[in-house]
Amino acid sequence: MPSDFNKTVYRFPKLSKRDYISLMTILSTILGFDSSEQAQFTFHVLKVFYERGWKVVKLAFPNLKRPTLYRWKKTYEESGKRLNSLIPKSTKPNKVRLMQTPPPVYYLIKSLREKHPRLGKAKIKRFVDVFCKAEGIPNLSESTIGKVIKRNNLFYAGKERGRKNKPNSSKTRVIGYPRPSDTKLGYIQLDGVKFYYLGRYYYFLTAVDIVSKQAWIKLIPSLKSKHAAAFLKGTLKTFWHKIHTIQTDNGSEFELFFEHAVKEANLTHLWNYPHSPKTTAFVERFNWTV
Repeated sequence: MPSDFNKTVYRFPKLSKRDYISLMTILSTILGFDSSEQAQFTFHVLKVFYERGWKVVKLAFPNLKRPTLYRWKKTYEESGKRLNSLIPKSTKPNKVRLMQTPPPVYYLIKSLREKHPRLGKAKIKRFVDVFCKAEGIPNLSESTIGKVIKRNNLFYAGKERGRKNKPNSSKTRVIGYPRPSDTKLGYIQLDGVKFYYLGRYYYFLTAVDIVSKQAWIKLIPSLKSKHAAAFLKGTLKTFWHKIHTIQTDNGSEFELFFEHAVKEANLTHLWNYPHSPKTTAFVERFNWTV
């Protein structure tokens, strides 16, 4: 590297439009030719032909036909002996056959995909078979149905994005966690517990009064709202003081029948924010004992 390398400014020479096009043509020719093995083979054959003639070419490449060689020679010479003229052209037909789907079948597939975005081509084929048989239309194969879906972009799953209003947005949620010193007696925290032991699952409902620390626990068949409602009614009967507030997480066992039981008892129902177990810290700590 020269000593004045950092001080020297190297500039590409300014070219006219004609020279620039010529340079780009040369570069594209060289790059395209170097990446094509077929073009390099063709050039090698033509080089042998120009130097030694057809007989030597025939001996060196016995499977090569004379018309093929002269076709390569004609193309090469008519292009002004440009190397990129030896690059094989696309063999795709100028006119290709387009897949034609009967409009009734297409609209059937589209309607099924709109109603059931994850319905696959194998299941859609069952509906198409029945429809085509009833209408007397030629049937479609499973792969053809897949092509109809892909080519017409019949993908609807996940298109409804953005924030949605949740149906339970009216829930009163607890920020932080309640302090026993600032809470009246009768504030109950409830939770559902599920654990695996000796080849089976066990389900419990637990409850704790955060002031008196009185606790309840019950083994239940499953975490369903009807069992949670029965557990709440039993807790109301056995607690020696009046319950005014209950706090739960967002489990499905605290919906439906449980909500009816809460309204019948005229209680205030508070919920945690999702993924916030610290809000019901007292009952969660009691679960460790269980």
